Amino acid sequence: MDPTLKAAIHGALEQVANKELPQLDTFRLSLISMSDAELLELNQSTLGHDWFTDIITFELDRTEHTLEAELYISAERALANARRFRQAPDVELLHLAIHGVLHLAGYSDKTPQQKKQMRKLERLYLVHLSSTPRS
Repeated sequence: MDPTLKAAIHGALEQVANKELPQLDTFRLSLISMSDAELLELNQSTLGHDWFTDIITFELDRTEHTLEAELYISAERALANARRFRQAPDVELLHLAIHGVLHLAGYSDKTPQQKKQMRKLERLYLVHLSSTPRS
């Protein structure tokens, strides 16, 4: 992932975390870009899921005021999603990363109602972040 894009995504995710996880004093997040095959292998070996996915979120350490996590994103799937939804690849990467942070904040997408709530929040953050000037 391009370092400039990675820094922009990190900055945007910090804003999401400040809103969704206000109790945190320290939020450490690693973004790891992988191929479809690599993420499938990770999905199988760690979660027992035998299907492709675009993102896997792992919480490494959490205390009352700190959170350390990793977001594994399939670069191939992100590009395919961007083409499918007719948006820029960097917007899709941000979308997936926001999705991961929302999971860390306790949101789930297991039921249709939960998915609807997550999609609504993802869209709200994407609109807000795209209209926020970056320095």
